Amino acid sequence: MISNIIDFCQQFYASTFIPILYFQWPHAIQWSCPSVLKEMSTQNTALEEKIRFHKNPDYFITDSYAYFGFVNINDSPSKMDFVVLGPVYSTPISEETLRSFLRECQLIGESAEEMTHVLLNSPHVTFHQFLSMLSFIHLCINGEKIEISSHFNTQMDASVQKEISRQYSLRVYDSRETGESHNTWEFEQSLTDCISRGDLSRLQKVLKQQPSEFPIKTGTLSRNVLQHTRNLFIVTATLATRAAIQGGLDTEQAYQLSDLYIRECESTQNVDTLNSLTYTMVLDFTTRVKNRKLPLEGMSKEIFQCVQYISQRPNEQLLVDDVAAFIGRSRSYITKKFKEELGFDISSFIMRCKLEEAKSLLTYTDKPLSEISSYLCFSSQAYFQNVFKKKFGMTPMQYRKKTAG
Repeated sequence: MISNIIDFCQQFYASTFIPILYFQWPHAIQWSCPSVLKEMSTQNTALEEKIRFHKNPDYFITDSYAYFGFVNINDSPSKMDFVVLGPVYSTPISEETLRSFLRECQLIGESAEEMTHVLLNSPHVTFHQFLSMLSFIHLCINGEKIEISSHFNTQMDASVQKEISRQYSLRVYDSRETGESHNTWEFEQSLTDCISRGDLSRLQKVLKQQPSEFPIKTGTLSRNVLQHTRNLFIVTATLATRAAIQGGLDTEQAYQLSDLYIRECESTQNVDTLNSLTYTMVLDFTTRVKNRKLPLEGMSKEIFQCVQYISQRPNEQLLVDDVAAFIGRSRSYITKKFKEELGFDISSFIMRCKLEEAKSLLTYTDKPLSEISSYLCFSSQAYFQNVFKKKFGMTPMQYRKKTAG
């Protein structure tokens, strides 16, 4: 149990940098950090209607998607003292969201400037993390442990399902009346087919359907336009990743690439920039599949596993015996089957993967040739240079200069 609430709040803020305040009835706010929280007015419709204690702890979400949580201090004399957590956002906020929040809290002038600084510099937490923080504060202050899913009703029940079904029926009716509909299925099939086949020319034609924005037409994934675009980006990244793996891109490279693009998406604050990033991402996946193009039709599960295993290990001294052992087959069996299905032998593919990785390192890093050669397990730098020139018609340094231009 916490004996000094202010000391606890100070330590909590110092540890998390999540805004927090202590309200003591009837003397109003006793302490807050940052101090601008004291300036927030609750005498407005946006917040007043939502501040209702139905349980302890409890929370509400503003129209701008800011999270606020409340923990009632059970043993306070008035039974009306509580700790307030927030505002907290799960993603970086746009200018539109920021303006909306300031209007909700009736903040202007210096108070608005200070709150803007707070919101732009506060950490972002997922909704589940936010509820976990509320649960932790409640445990520390009131000594009561709660089960998050049951306490906050985060598991869907029959009433929620019924409400979603009601909204679904209304939206389908409205979309039919207005003639608006999703094009997601048709476009998704074209997009993923282009990526899995590494077909750049066809992909570019598909993407020109609506040059001003990314041409997936969906319903509203979020009332916040920026968040809607982010959600759509993540959906597209998931589709592109799966299609690229199906097209022969090794799984680790595909997932790493997806992670990088999603992180870039999360840090982007402009819708147009996000749409442009989406084009870049699908073109990147398709290009990588094209460069690694393999005859997938008729490829057995065993050979696909071999391809993935080899593709993920360009920096290892990989032998045919290693590949055979990986799928539990003999060297002679896998050598014959690999050649029959792909038209070239395993050793050639191992070298191909190393040289493709070398091209990437030469293009996107400034690592010296000696380091690249050693990383890719060539016996010597001279051997690396000779093999590279034989394959691509130029030395590694000539290739680096060419791609740098």
